Amino acid sequence: MDVVLPKWGMSMQDAVVAEWLVTVGDAVTEGQPLATVETDKVDATVESPGAGTVLELLAAAGDTVEVGAVMARIG
Repeated sequence: MDVVLPKWGMSMQDAVVAEWLVTVGDAVTEGQPLATVETDKVDATVESPGAGTVLELLAAAGDTVEVGAVMARIG
């Protein structure tokens, strides 16, 4: 399943990945924090949409990610 950057406000268009809290191969549960991101107005946590194993991280710390973009994949 894809982990996408959600939209947390009407004007939010992107966010910077501040830190990944997981690595490839980690087992995760639904709702588990995966990454912290920084927007113009707030710092937030991206959570896992389901349980599984982290298959790939598609953005590195420091990368800017657009709202709706796939940040990671869980299988």
